[in-house]
Amino acid sequence: MTRRDPVPAPTRDPGWTGGNLAATLGYAALVVIAWGSNYPLMKRAFVDMPPLTFSATRVVGAAVVVALLMRIKGEAALLPPAGERARLALIGLLQFASVLGLVSVALQFLPAGRTVTLVYSMPVWAALFSSLMGKGRLAWRQLAGVGLGLAGLALFLDPSVIDWNSPGVPLGMAMVLAAAALWGLGAALYGGRQWRASLLCQTFWQLVAAACPIGVAAVILESGRATNLTLPLVAIIVWNWLVPTAMAVWAWSRLLNRVPSTVAGQLLALTPFVGIACSSALFGERLPPVFSLCAAVIALGSCLVLWPSRVRKQAPQSPGQQI
Repeated sequence: MTRRDPVPAPTRDPGWTGGNLAATLGYAALVVIAWGSNYPLMKRAFVDMPPLTFSATRVVGAAVVVALLMRIKGEAALLPPAGERARLALIGLLQFASVLGLVSVALQFLPAGRTVTLVYSMPVWAALFSSLMGKGRLAWRQLAGVGLGLAGLALFLDPSVIDWNSPGVPLGMAMVLAAAALWGLGAALYGGRQWRASLLCQTFWQLVAAACPIGVAAVILESGRATNLTLPLVAIIVWNWLVPTAMAVWAWSRLLNRVPSTVAGQLLALTPFVGIACSSALFGERLPPVFSLCAAVIALGSCLVLWPSRVRKQAPQSPGQQI
């Protein structure tokens, strides 16, 4: 039996040189704007459709769009290799099902700007779980980033700035923090491994895995709640199928092929600020200055976590991990 050669590392385009700089920044802008602006849009959609039903509709529709993209690209295998399916399905449950399921419910109780800031504490949790799993010690910059991230979260939990007596606020905060932590656990399980499945194939399989629990929860918990098929709802659903999921996933994979994943991750630290701005424009939210401070502290912490103390070779990331 011959030994299988290791999977070669993907070639990386010179994303920061020459004429490629504009395209690289364009991919980053698409990802940040699509994901940041989608939280207030989802909150608007929940006026006409229950949150879990909306998330199930989004996941199933996005899976269909990704499958079509795979066919257009000529990818023959719709499913990942058998040896990778269980692990990728678990990662999909931890990331897609948690963020799209728990966060969609939490948005009923929390402002969208506050929610997106808490959600994008994800790199802090990923660093913590990676360290606990023995996947390398945290450098001093990363330890400082974790400390800043936890400090930003502590500001959010301060009773002087959060009305814990408001209906649903404790549950909403717990759901968002759980979603961010579960995403970090999924990222830690994903990292440090070479995958034979393509980026789109991984995303499709994780969407399929996440659709099952979200769909079951929607049927059990929301079967008696009505849906009003208004024009804004249909527009937001189609937008979610095409832009925050399919197009942003494609742009994210392109970005990862042009710049190191640490640089791409640092760009994602801008996402909460886009969410806060869009939430303010759509709902007129006026967050106190302390929340802007929280967002800045968490974003800075995420940047330090994602910025390694030395340059090291990294395994490719799944595009769906940051959705």
